[in-house]
Amino acid sequence: MLRASKRSTYRLSHIPPEHLPLTVRSAGSYTLLNDSASEQPFEKWFCEIFWCESGSGSFHLGGQSFTLRAGEICYLLPGELHDLRPELEPWTYHWLTLDHKSSPDWLESFGFIRRPFEAGPFPGKLFRKIVKCIESGTTDGDRQAAHLTHELLLAATEQRDGSSTQTDTSWVAKCRDIIDQQYTNPKLAISELADQLRVHRATLFRGFKRTYKMTPSQYLQNRRLHYAMELLKAGRHSIKEVAQLSGINDQNYLTKLIRRKSGFSPREFRASYSKGRLDQI
Repeated sequence: MLRASKRSTYRLSHIPPEHLPLTVRSAGSYTLLNDSASEQPFEKWFCEIFWCESGSGSFHLGGQSFTLRAGEICYLLPGELHDLRPELEPWTYHWLTLDHKSSPDWLESFGFIRRPFEAGPFPGKLFRKIVKCIESGTTDGDRQAAHLTHELLLAATEQRDGSSTQTDTSWVAKCRDIIDQQYTNPKLAISELADQLRVHRATLFRGFKRTYKMTPSQYLQNRRLHYAMELLKAGRHSIKEVAQLSGINDQNYLTKLIRRKSGFSPREFRASYSKGRLDQI
């Protein structure tokens, strides 16, 4: 007869050890059945990693839904809500929480970008060592748990195709492609774009800025502004129409952007261009 089970271990101190750059708060192993009661979603202030060992479950995160299958990992960043339920029972997954303030940067540096991602067979022996270190309740146990968790993060990413840099390049390039194709849509929002790419908004901003030296919001604004300036140069549309066609939609905001870029109002910009004074803009 199948049975549900939940096993959790927590560090004795609620305060992360100050001397460690990576701190493990807790760990657990859950086996859930279709009738298992799910946890009430709540906002967490730490990072959490979920590694599925067998079966599968539905994962709801930030308006997105997907299935977490055996050998796959999903993760949470501080402030995110999640809801998960079994699909193929018994669903066995293992979780680990990290509560150092730099934990999101650690995950990103190991290539935790997309959600979920393929990580391979669950390293049960390594995970059990981490649990024992947490249970020890000692300073040395905290240090060993951090060391072993570093090893677990490596194990999670080593089995994926390509390096984390290649993965980063892939979704950053995809973000730029979507902006290039849809920048005239006034409803295009970077937060929704992050959900579509299944990356956290902060991760998207950091990765995009690292590659293109600007945030995706700045890139989107620049694309709209440059297109608006081309429409002004063509002289076939009113200022209001230019704002709408470029995706800016707000005539006053367009005026502010044009003035900041050129030093002229949209009408002054158009007039100066028609007289051949703005060839370099």
